[in-house]
Amino acid sequence: MSKILIVDDEIQICEMMADLFESRGHDITVAHSGNKGAEVFLSGEFDLVISDVKMPDGDGFELARLIGESAPSFNKIIFVTGYLDVESAKLPENVKRVFKKPVRFKELLACVEEILS
Repeated sequence: MSKILIVDDEIQICEMMADLFESRGHDITVAHSGNKGAEVFLSGEFDLVISDVKMPDGDGFELARLIGESAPSFNKIIFVTGYLDVESAKLPENVKRVFKKPVRFKELLACVEEILS
């Protein structure tokens, strides 16, 4: 069973992703801001982080930077975003993939399973 941290300020999206991954046997922790996600990541051990990019209290880029500083070998972050500018942005090296909202959960699930295998 893999431990996944989901970080998104949209509660409904967090709940849908949590339900999806819990139904596949993963242990899910949810945070509703980048700053809270960083706090949770630093206090636990996770196999994967799925994070929104734009959040009012700490964004996904800040979270990825903090994870890179605190756990340099951790490179399993997926961004989920509704903002097009992320495609042209230089992604942190620890970000494996970016999914656009609305997320196609079947594709997200396949990507997560591939990363965790």
